[in-house]
This record gives sequence, C-alpha cells and structure tokens, in this order.
Amino acid sequence: MKQSIMGENLETKAILGELVRIETVSGCSTNEINDLINKYCEQSCDAKIIASGPNKTQKNIAFRFGPDVPGGIILSGHTDVVPVQDQKWSHPPFDATERDGRIYGRGTCDMKGFLASMIASVPKLDMTKLVRPIWLAFTYDEETGCLGAPYLAKEIVKNSSGIKAVIVGEPTEMTIVDQHKGAFVEYVTFHGLSVHSSLPWLGLSATEYAIRFGAQLVALSEEFSKEVTVTDADRMTTLNLAQINGGTAHNIVPDKCRVLWSLRCAPGQDANAIVTRIRAIARSLEAEMQNHAFKTSVEFETIFDVPPLAAKPDSPALHLGLGMTGQNAAQSVNYGTEAGVYQNVGLPTIICGPGSIEQAHKPDEWISIEQLDACDKFIEKLIANQSV
Repeated sequence: MKQSIMGENLETKAILGELVRIETVSGCSTNEINDLINKYCEQSCDAKIIASGPNKTQKNIAFRFGPDVPGGIILSGHTDVVPVQDQKWSHPPFDATERDGRIYGRGTCDMKGFLASMIASVPKLDMTKLVRPIWLAFTYDEETGCLGAPYLAKEIVKNSSGIKAVIVGEPTEMTIVDQHKGAFVEYVTFHGLSVHSSLPWLGLSATEYAIRFGAQLVALSEEFSKEVTVTDADRMTTLNLAQINGGTAHNIVPDKCRVLWSLRCAPGQDANAIVTRIRAIARSLEAEMQNHAFKTSVEFETIFDVPPLAAKPDSPALHLGLGMTGQNAAQSVNYGTEAGVYQNVGLPTIICGPGSIEQAHKPDEWISIEQLDACDKFIEKLIANQSV
C-alpha cells in the first residue's frame, strides 16, 4: 500500500474521491458504484455474492477473500448517501475536497470513508495467505431503512461456512459499539366520510381522528421520556409524531388523513409490544368512527422495521474488536445501523468505523485523514489476525 510521509494512505484517499463522485443518493441504481467496486475487488476475490432486492437496478455485492472455512470476518458498509437538497455547501458535495487534514464531500463520513479503506485493502488481501476468510460487503439503501442488507445477510449465511464476526463500519471514531436502538416507521391512514362543512353531522372528519391519534402518541412519548433521563438517552425509547397530512379545502369535511410516526426502541425493550399498543389506539378510534359511519376505516402501512443491535458480552465479534483496538469495553449509540440486521440472522456483530456521526448528513460533511489512516491500520490488523 502506498503511504505518504505523514502516514496517510494515499490509495484510500484516491478511492474515496472516486466513490464520492458517484451520486448514490438512496433509491438510485447501484450499477455505477458496483461497477467501480467490481473493478477493484472482482479479480482478486475467491468468491462473489450478488443479492438483489425487489428493484433489479439495486444490488448488494460481497466478495470473499481466503478459503471457505469457519471463522470468517465480514466488513460491511452501505453505498448510499442522504440527499444534499436544501443544504448550503461551501464545497462541491459530490467531489472530494481535501483541506486542513479533512476530506469534504457527501458520504465521506457516512460511510464511503470506510468503503474506501475496505477497497484499498484488496491488494493486501490478495497477497496475504489467509487461513480464515475476510468478506467485503456492500449494501444499498441503508439510509431509507436498511432495505438492502437483509437480502445480503441471508445470502452470506447460506454461502459461508461460519462467520466469527461482522464489523459494520459506521462512523464511531474507531470506537467499538455493540448496542443501538431499533427503528420502526409506519403510516396510519384514517378514512372518514366527506361532506359539506356546513353539515358536519352527515360525515366524519378523518383529520379530527388523526389528530386525536396523534395526541395519544404525544402522551405515550411523554410516558417514555419519564422512564430514563436524557443523560442516558441511548437507553431511552423515543417516539416521534412526524407528519399529519389531510384535508382539501375549508368547506369540505376531510375524508382522508395520514399520520407518519416512528419509534426508536431501546435494546431490551419490546418493540412489538409498543407497536401493538399504538395500533390498538388506532383500532379503538376506528371502532368509534364506524359507530358514526360504517364505511370508515383505519389503514396501516409499515415503511421499515430495523432491528436493534443488542449487547452480547460473550460475542466473538466483541472480543475481536476489543482485542484489535485495545479498548476495554464497547459503547452504545442512539442511531440505527445494519448491524441489527446481521445480528438478526445469527451473525455476531459490532460497529466500528472512521469519522464522527456528528459530521454525517450535514452540509460540508467531512472525515479526517487521521481517521482514515486509523481505519486502514485497523483493517491491516484484521488481515494479519486472519492469516495466523
């Protein structure tokens, strides 16, 4: 690997620039970025997996380096980024701009910096005689609900001899993380009965019932906030009343109103029980609506359901990560990742990656070259560990 005088991995920086220049906003085709990844990985790998979802223009890909034996490590990152619309950037968002020890650009921190480090390790993976495999995994549409990772996780489980650890490279400043909340997002649509607003008793306002539903969500959110102090926010279950949309005009009783709500459930809490409780509130309102107008109803549409990452003190992934970094204990974070998806299919999983989450999703998103260098060294240690 080429190194500068300062110890910065020039190859990683160059690859990061190539990745940033591809506008991989969630929902877009993965063809261009996967072609770039294939250019670096395909000829050197020992096996490749392609895992498509329902949209055939979006594909997850993974490459195995080393023999198909138990004890493998997966390095995993998502290729998509959040949009830049309505953000004021002082650097071109889809160009990697280096200044004062930082590289600016959309996705530099979340999480193309980690992807670049993964890809830059390919020559070393190719030259090293691995006795246990290392997988490089690239997923799509993490930012909109970890939509791609479940397909790839299942394929890797079917096509591997046993995984010791999955390391998801979200920005943690190279700190080991073994716990985060899950995320559940749902639309609840209230279907009322439309009439002229001068005769409201002949109809039923969907908006009024949606507001009553929203008020009960707010009360439930306040209940959760009293269970854990803000200083322990990573253990606090939070509920967000995100949108209430309905109505046509001031003189029409609205027959449709849609509520968007989301839940971030702390590890150890029963997310399904909370969702069931919230749906029961909506169903109770539906019964009341139908007492007034039989054809009214409430409809549920789950947008995504991302599982939490639960701490596992005996996890081989945790022990590996702590051993590689010299840290004494893992941390927890408030944001969600694909780590829970991998854990959900039985793979020991942790999070560790370069950059700070405080820089993610912002205008002038950046990652420090120092963090990239630390990630390169971390992956080098993993490669050495898999060769003995």
